[in-house]
Amino acid sequence: MELVQEVRKPKSNNPGIQIIYSVPKAGKTTLVSALEDHLILELEQGGADYVGGRVQEITKPSEFNECLALIKASEKQVCTYLVVDTVTKLDEWSEIVGTYNYMNKPQGKKFNREGDDPQGKKILHNDRRFETVHEIPQGYGYQHSRLVMTDWYDQLVELITLGKVKHIILLAHVKDKLIETKNGNTVEHIELNLTGKVKSIFSSRVDAIGHLKRIQNECYITYGGDEKVVSGGRCSHLTDEILVSEKGEDGVIKTHWNKIYLK
Repeated sequence: MELVQEVRKPKSNNPGIQIIYSVPKAGKTTLVSALEDHLILELEQGGADYVGGRVQEITKPSEFNECLALIKASEKQVCTYLVVDTVTKLDEWSEIVGTYNYMNKPQGKKFNREGDDPQGKKILHNDRRFETVHEIPQGYGYQHSRLVMTDWYDQLVELITLGKVKHIILLAHVKDKLIETKNGNTVEHIELNLTGKVKSIFSSRVDAIGHLKRIQNECYITYGGDEKVVSGGRCSHLTDEILVSEKGEDGVIKTHWNKIYLK
């Protein structure tokens, strides 16, 4: 190994993987359906019923895993923009998947077993007696769902590395939180609707986080400059509020994705 002597230029201007989040019904799915050469993995039941586009409906975690495997196995690029709608739904699924993973480990051999017997019949997630790993005392169970989420994230990033997709957009919902400022005032803070450390892990790994809001017939994505929302990014042009779509008097929606993904 030799130490690098020359200063190089940035390798990329555009976000490889980003999170765009908003309140429900703000227009996230409609917005991404306008991207050229997209594939939307629709995890929210009925979430894409009112938009046109290339939509893969996914109803359970095993189908999501199967879909990722199919994209990975493709001999050519599957799409330019892969959209997961939503990563908040994935987070919900990870709690169940993580529970089953724990049940298959030696330390979880009695968990969700009738009579607390390792040989007892398994209690499945559609049974009201089913307990998730999040109910394990002192929060020790959260690591199991977190591992599921980080594994899914790594699989998604691998699709970019292998050239199966160019960009990934993770759509998410919001969670309002009241925080106290230094002067004692209470203000509303808008956060990603993800569980515990998963929110921190995903936020640190993605290239950009944008908060989508609709003002009448216009939609804006905020990538920075607003202390009330979680936002930011590594790309030099994603630093402020960007007008990403506008609806004309004729009802036609014009999008401005070229402001986010530079040519």
